[in-house]
Amino acid sequence: MSQTAPIIPLKPEPLPLHETNGQLLRQVFMLSLPVFAEHALHILVGWNDTYLANHIHRYDAVSTAVQAQEVAAGAAVGTMSYVLWFIGLMVSSVGSGSTAIIARAVGAKHRSLANSICGQSISLGLLIGSASCVVMYVFAAPIATFSGLDGDAHRYAFEYLHILSFTLPFSMVMFIANSCLRGAGDTFTPAITMIVVDVINMAFSFALTYGWFGLPNLGFDGIAWGTSIAYVAGGVIQFVVLIIGRGGIRLFLHRMQPHWHNLKRLLRIGLPGGMADLLHWIANFGVLKFVNEMGAVAGNAHNIAIRIESMSYMMGYAVATAVTTAVGQSLGMKRPERATRMTYLGYGMGGAFMTLMGIGFICLGKYPARMFSADPEVQWLVVQCLLITGFIQSGFAGALIFGGALRGAGDTFAVMLLLLFNMFFVRLLGVYLVGHVMKLGLAAVWIVLAGELAIRGGLMFTRFRHGGWKQVAV
Repeated sequence: MSQTAPIIPLKPEPLPLHETNGQLLRQVFMLSLPVFAEHALHILVGWNDTYLANHIHRYDAVSTAVQAQEVAAGAAVGTMSYVLWFIGLMVSSVGSGSTAIIARAVGAKHRSLANSICGQSISLGLLIGSASCVVMYVFAAPIATFSGLDGDAHRYAFEYLHILSFTLPFSMVMFIANSCLRGAGDTFTPAITMIVVDVINMAFSFALTYGWFGLPNLGFDGIAWGTSIAYVAGGVIQFVVLIIGRGGIRLFLHRMQPHWHNLKRLLRIGLPGGMADLLHWIANFGVLKFVNEMGAVAGNAHNIAIRIESMSYMMGYAVATAVTTAVGQSLGMKRPERATRMTYLGYGMGGAFMTLMGIGFICLGKYPARMFSADPEVQWLVVQCLLITGFIQSGFAGALIFGGALRGAGDTFAVMLLLLFNMFFVRLLGVYLVGHVMKLGLAAVWIVLAGELAIRGGLMFTRFRHGGWKQVAV
């Protein structure tokens, strides 16, 4: 197979060379809007699962035993959210490389390269998903044990993992297809697909948990089945979308055969990005393990506080995704100054939103805490966590958006090194000391987490200002 693909124009008209800040901000906004809508609904899914877990005995008389079971279910769902996160990051090595290379290819009007990277990415996703399916099913019990859960919480987590394991090949295809489409500048199609997936998830989770519409009443297992049905649907939808062709790329079956040169390019960029995400997850899973060891009340409160905080970082994540695409395409056009301007404009928009949300957490945190749990101790811990994280939302925005810009440029090795330092020497070590050694409680853990996010934001900004990302070859 030829190593050099022919250049085929994607668009007949060139982009203007000198765009105003208003025009660039509008482009960032339009790229981020579908992702924001997608992430907002994804947050609703997290809220939905958390609510169901804390109300699985909705029609039973309230008792101490029932409340204890629901607290255990809430802790299990919080732990399973990290498993779902891990599913996403297992393909992040592929997804990071796909987004960066496809964005450059689209910016340079190199359609053949974009299609080839898409095919290689989907093949890797299917391979990773099939292997992960076997691993998760066989090791479901050790995973639940290692997370620090015991009793009813351990049983709930074990059941969830067994049910979810069979959907992994579908979810891998879904996540990688999203990365490919976003790299091509199509944030709309992944958003619509994920909105459909999330609606299916919420509908089936409620129906199967409570036995609505003639479906079986599965209790806690209904949450896992709702997620599984939705992920299968998402994988099928996105595979069909790529076969049909959207956003300037298309999946051809012959492109799924190994193309070693493009695979090497894909993994050279993607592996450091995937390693960075893996380091991030390992550190956060370690935090979760220490929190779960504090008891189901602390584990449940930790999960609820994160769910509420997600109302803020959904905008930061959306803008970061838009900036990732914009930076990659700008560098493909040989216009690094355009990439710089779009990143700063993106931070102005996303940082302002997250700062306002932080003020809301500080002043109004007790209201969402009451919505998720009837347990007074859980509510009080949630309010404390929200108060702490409210002060660092602007730094959190910097970590997301400037980190997204570096990823879009393919500067994933630098991101990995920064995260390696921060995740282990600040976040994980700090939480171990205050939570496990000194046993200062959940609020002390969140002080460490907030401090780490602020430091990470400063490090990502410093690397971006350095400008080395402008010379990274992909």
